[in-house]
Amino acid sequence: MSIYGARSEIRRKKYIILGVNKYQSEKYIKAQKRVNQIKRFYKHLKVYIIASLLLFWVKFILFDFFTEKGIQDEGFYDWLEWNTIGTPIIWAIGLIIQGVYVFKFKSATWKEIKPKSLKDWETKQLNKFLKEGN
Repeated sequence: MSIYGARSEIRRKKYIILGVNKYQSEKYIKAQKRVNQIKRFYKHLKVYIIASLLLFWVKFILFDFFTEKGIQDEGFYDWLEWNTIGTPIIWAIGLIIQGVYVFKFKSATWKEIKPKSLKDWETKQLNKFLKEGN
């Protein structure tokens, strides 16, 4: 169990002891989890923006430094360009996926967003194996 799981378990028990019914405490825990997911997304976005700006800044410093030193290796400049542009692009893809998960799917579990066809297939397979006796 993770630290977050242990904390939510303690909170849930505290609310049950205080007389709040189980549905309300689970609703509170789910809402709190959602807020934490949104906060993590915005922290991730902030780190992405700062790191990308620093990366571009370092790129221009390195580019000027090596140009002043007389290094004219086209391969090096291509490598520098691809890394300073490629890293933020790949990172942005991960950030977009996290944003879709947090805001579109509302931090739902895989069980909740699983396609119906996959659920039906799993049910058929379970029934098939139960009939076989395995």
